[in-house]
Amino acid sequence: MNSPNAARPLPPVSVITVTHDGLFVSRLLVEKVREFVGSRDYELLVVDRGSRDGTREWMSRQPDVRLVRFGQWRTFGHGHAEAAERALRLALHERVVLLDSDAHPVSSDWLEGTVDKLDERVRLAGAAFVDKHKGNPHGWYVHPHFMAFFKRDYGTLVTLRKLRGDDTDTGEEATIRVLAAGLDVVRHRIDLAAEFAVGNPHVPTIAGGVFHAWYVTRLEHHEAHVLRETEGRVSVASYKAPLEARLRERYGLTY
Repeated sequence: MNSPNAARPLPPVSVITVTHDGLFVSRLLVEKVREFVGSRDYELLVVDRGSRDGTREWMSRQPDVRLVRFGQWRTFGHGHAEAAERALRLALHERVVLLDSDAHPVSSDWLEGTVDKLDERVRLAGAAFVDKHKGNPHGWYVHPHFMAFFKRDYGTLVTLRKLRGDDTDTGEEATIRVLAAGLDVVRHRIDLAAEFAVGNPHVPTIAGGVFHAWYVTRLEHHEAHVLRETEGRVSVASYKAPLEARLRERYGLTY
């Protein structure tokens, strides 16, 4: 008979990310999830949107990765969100974590403070981004680079697409809906990851035990857009390359 004081098994989790090249950061995500997932059951669903840099080949060799191919031609609106929703429908576990491919856990409590907080009242958890978007009366929302929720809430409380155009961001509607239903959100403050600062005063960041590079995946294919958005402060040469070098040095990576 089990002792009444025996620890309950940790709830299993499905971790979802979307890739389109960027093998360095997406491989790092997989390796860090393995390192910090602990003893719970988990799966990694990687939705690839047409990578040509070896991402698909590397992911297909990983025993804990379910590779989902979702070509660019299959999208009808916001392709990244549609790809994430494809994986969400395939997820095996009720508790889901969505991570951007240039994010990765850095602390053993990253799931304890998010996935394990979900219950009948708490329906969303993750990194809280502050912004005054027209469609959001709250002035903040859980940013989809690190978002935890129940699979059963998809399509009702949780949606990942931009349903109000540019008036809200990807995943922002989930925060609005959860709060409108009188339910709770666990939010973790986004702070600068000073250890990895490489030429930009605002990124990379850390929140709730998860590191996020920001911009890195977009730089793979849309550097001109990022340069305009950041007034020339973020580029492959000034940000992506030195950040990856810093990560290699910090973690002792050989790739």
